[in-house]
Amino acid sequence: MKSGFFAYGSTPEYCGECIEEAIVQINKGATVTLSSWRDLNVRGAIIIYKILEKIDRSDFFCADLTGMNDNVLLELGYAIAKRKPIYLILDTSHVESVKKFRELNFLTTVGYSTYNNTEDIVNNFYDDDVMAITNNLLESIKDNLPTKPDYRALFYIKGQVDTNYSQEIINIIESKKLPVVIDDPVETKIQPLTWYVEQLLSVPAFLSEFSSVHRAGFELHNSKCAFISGMAIGLGLKVLMVAEKPYPAPLDYQDLLQKYTSRESCRAVVEPYLEGVHSEIAELLLKRRDDAEKRRKRSRLQGVHFGEYIAEHESQNLYEYFIETSHYKDLIKSEYNIIVGRKGTGKTATLYFLEDTLSEDPRNHICLIKPINFEVDGLVELFKTMRDEFERGFLTEAIWKFLIYSEISKSLYATIKEKNEYALSPDEGLFISYVEAHESVVLADFSTRLEQELEKINLTIGKGSQNEFKIRVSEILHDGVIYKLRELIKSVLSKNNKLFVLIDNLDKSWRTNSDVTVLSKFILGLLGTVGRIARDFRGKPQEKIKFSFNLTLFIRSDIFKYIMSSAREPDKIEFTRLSWNDPEVFFRLIEDRFIKLSEFEVVAEDLWSEFIVSDVDGQQLRKWIMGKVIPRPRDVIYLFNSAKTFAIARGHIKIEENDLTSAYKDYSNWVFKSILVENGITITQIETFMYQLMGENAIITSDDIAIFMKKSEIGVDKLAKFIDHLVSLSVIGREVAIGKFEFEYEFDSDTKIKTLAEKLNSKRFKIHPAFTAYLESIDNG
Repeated sequence: MKSGFFAYGSTPEYCGECIEEAIVQINKGATVTLSSWRDLNVRGAIIIYKILEKIDRSDFFCADLTGMNDNVLLELGYAIAKRKPIYLILDTSHVESVKKFRELNFLTTVGYSTYNNTEDIVNNFYDDDVMAITNNLLESIKDNLPTKPDYRALFYIKGQVDTNYSQEIINIIESKKLPVVIDDPVETKIQPLTWYVEQLLSVPAFLSEFSSVHRAGFELHNSKCAFISGMAIGLGLKVLMVAEKPYPAPLDYQDLLQKYTSRESCRAVVEPYLEGVHSEIAELLLKRRDDAEKRRKRSRLQGVHFGEYIAEHESQNLYEYFIETSHYKDLIKSEYNIIVGRKGTGKTATLYFLEDTLSEDPRNHICLIKPINFEVDGLVELFKTMRDEFERGFLTEAIWKFLIYSEISKSLYATIKEKNEYALSPDEGLFISYVEAHESVVLADFSTRLEQELEKINLTIGKGSQNEFKIRVSEILHDGVIYKLRELIKSVLSKNNKLFVLIDNLDKSWRTNSDVTVLSKFILGLLGTVGRIARDFRGKPQEKIKFSFNLTLFIRSDIFKYIMSSAREPDKIEFTRLSWNDPEVFFRLIEDRFIKLSEFEVVAEDLWSEFIVSDVDGQQLRKWIMGKVIPRPRDVIYLFNSAKTFAIARGHIKIEENDLTSAYKDYSNWVFKSILVENGITITQIETFMYQLMGENAIITSDDIAIFMKKSEIGVDKLAKFIDHLVSLSVIGREVAIGKFEFEYEFDSDTKIKTLAEKLNSKRFKIHPAFTAYLESIDNG
């Protein structure tokens, strides 16, 4: 007789009562034995281990997802990793549970049985013939993965808010030089389940950072962490689960999770674990490689790959299939250059491409500045207390010089230290000695350096004359050390070398409720500082310095828009725009990835002739795709990866029409969550507003928007500004001619679109097709 384990949460209370009654009735039928956690003898035992042992001994696993309980999700992840057939139930009248199920979006291919009472559970159990279920979600996902994984030492799910603890964990990982893949919710809240499984199967160790209940968005993040942690445990990885207090760990797994309240206590928890990973890495990776060799490949479609849609996850391979929309020399033509694009348009990919391209010339030194946690709240508050523009301007330049010179020194130090001691030039030896003598100024991480200096500067505000203020700030920011470092850098790089500084991630500081005016001026100050740094490097004419300096800043278009509004002469600020409105270039992106990443030799035409259908819903495929997605690299890569996943799960040898329509629904879910991350106003408000659009007409009016704003507690007095915001996010497009709606994809196209819409004055807007599937919008156009 087969046995099954039934997992359910403690709330809502009625669910447990229904399930226990159903277990009794089903067991009376004597065809199967069902049990739940209530049947376990846990006296003196750790609960989670008893439950996991029971799952191991069971033939199948049942779970109630009503309430989306984290205990249940961890156990479900474990059961999937143990290849147990899965049967899910959900009370769809519990609205919040359905919403969370859709947001998590891990189990859409498994499905669930709906219920409202005990009788529904019992009848569905027999109607669905649960005893005969043989689904193996893990194996079906593995069939979709590359047969040669990209091995790393560690998979780290980072907290959904950038905190000192996240920064501390990353600092420890970097100090141990562990190859790591990071799931960063700042980029996207939830990745596809296929992606998580791929990472888990290519690493020996897993670190999951749960969220304090004081942090916004902790529910969804912790549900994700619980589910993936369960899979990691089931796959036998070396697992550490951590959380910032307060975090009331669910009873079932409280013994697996460690908590902390300070950087020191965080380090005390994480460092020994990572030290263990570091010492066992060879043995752990060998086991992973043995597991990978057992993967099966049943069709050519399984050998087709499109790569990652987030550039950070494929930085080592991106150079091979990067699409140049501008020649790289045009991106670095001046002393300072600005590359502007929306989230997902390829800024970080362009950065990695430039880094690889420029590194091919050994005379070039590349300093990559990507602050992990660019915390400038202290800076904003400091600026507010200053007496005048002089103090703010002087401090802005002084801070940027301090940060850039110290980052260049840190980068150059790391490069020179790789040389054998006998190969060092006298200038390089002096440079190494000086940096090590001033380690706290140069070698601390970017944010720590900024933070510790701001605390000292705060004490000088409002004291003394302007000249005294300048002297004090110069002392605090180690002006003497920076001057000496500059001279040493010049001596090390004086042999016809080129110094390239690439800066990304400044948008990490652009968070909810940030003072965008102050932040804009701070980043704008960087542009003015670059010219002075270049002049400092050139020195006096008689010095004959022979190396050149170049800084390239990668910045999100919404931030750049604010910066331009703060600039005195915005027309003199040159920038390069990343745009993907040309369908030929857009689809070349997918074709090049297909050619470079597939496991056998192919040409571009093979993708369209052999591996995917030519039409969807009566439309030519490429036209259908262009009409469904926001034209950004990450969107089209996500869609193609999702379509391939559906095709393989269904046993198709090519991507069929129903795979594409399913992928479109999956993409719509993902882009909905993605836009919440990209949003600049209070996340709770925009999320509430977006859910107000659920089930509404795809074409809406400004009056409709005002009603939804009121329901979302967004002041209607901000209607025009809020509409502009929705348009800038491409959530809605403006009607520019009768029945014709245009969407804004580039920050500087809004004026033209808005002018045309105002002339028509229909006050009508259309929800972008990227969102309509998830929102279940009604086509009224």
